[in-house]
Amino acid sequence: MVIWVVLACLAMLGGAIFYNPLRRRMAGIIGVGGAYIVLIGVMLVIMCIGQLFGAAGAEANGTEIVMSVVFMVLALGYMVFVMLTRCSSASERILLPFAACLIGLGFAWRLLGAIVLHIPMKNGKTERKSVFPASIIAPDGETFTLENDSNDHATYYCSRTGQRAQFRDADFEDGFPTGWYHA
Repeated sequence: MVIWVVLACLAMLGGAIFYNPLRRRMAGIIGVGGAYIVLIGVMLVIMCIGQLFGAAGAEANGTEIVMSVVFMVLALGYMVFVMLTRCSSASERILLPFAACLIGLGFAWRLLGAIVLHIPMKNGKTERKSVFPASIIAPDGETFTLENDSNDHATYYCSRTGQRAQFRDADFEDGFPTGWYHA
């Protein structure tokens, strides 16, 4: 019994430490939600094996066992589906169940920390800095303000004339578009 507690603690610690690298590596294969479902499926497998050998202590009724087995089969079926359709190599197929469990455990630790200790849950994404200035001046002297921008283009709006101008990020790579300048 003690060895199972030690292994569980090591797995939780590994999930907390390796959460971001594993999540980035497996982002195209399985998301955090899918990893959590796989983790629950694996935990249900362990629980069902414990129930079969009487190691769990308390007896479960028939409905609990049936629901556990149904969810376990669905969760592990999802893992097999992901392994067959999204993994591109054998090493990814072998790594997926372990990585999914560690990602699920890491997510559980981060969620618990966010709820209890008010620690922000970092998503691992770096904040994108816009290449588009907040306002620019047109060749005719009108000031255009940034209305919205995406990864590769922006729309500027002139409140006085109602005109809109759209630019691509390549227009700002060498400074400003021809004739336009910083406000």
